[in-house]
Amino acid sequence: MQELIKYGKKIVDAGLAHSHFGNVSKRVGDQMLISTTGSMLDELEGQIVTVPIDPASPDELDVIASTEVNVHRAIYKETSALAILHGHSKYAVVESILCEEQIVPEDSESIYFLHEIPVVSGGIGSDELARNAASTLRDHKGIVARGHGAFVRGATVDEAFVILSSIEHACMVKYLLNMARKS
Repeated sequence: MQELIKYGKKIVDAGLAHSHFGNVSKRVGDQMLISTTGSMLDELEGQIVTVPIDPASPDELDVIASTEVNVHRAIYKETSALAILHGHSKYAVVESILCEEQIVPEDSESIYFLHEIPVVSGGIGSDELARNAASTLRDHKGIVARGHGAFVRGATVDEAFVILSSIEHACMVKYLLNMARKS
């Protein structure tokens, strides 16, 4: 739990999400620790709940868990993820609107580390987003939901944070380069 609190603060401090936007989770066996809906990522103390990854029926804590709890569940079921971070960073959101199917990084480090960044569709917390994010994250480290923000997976929360940061860096470089080309 302390790890999620630490990285929630890092996400906000790095500008990868506004305090009230985004969510974090970590898999622990057949359960996940996840931030609550409406919680501030930089103040997660007492704002993390434990819910089952594959509930037999809706869990009472689902009501207060992040509105993206079903997206996190689908990703945990479909991938090897042990941690998921979701941020609403500025450049990733902008590039997800500008790019049709994927964001192709321009800088060498992002190309090497991320390859391409798929852009998926689906409304906030929707079953469509859960399906699209989970199936795409089987073969990618991170995706960006169109107009919404990045979902990344990692074997650790730290690894997921590196990927979330890398997506924003790649999108910032791409945007700034495209603006420079137009001038």
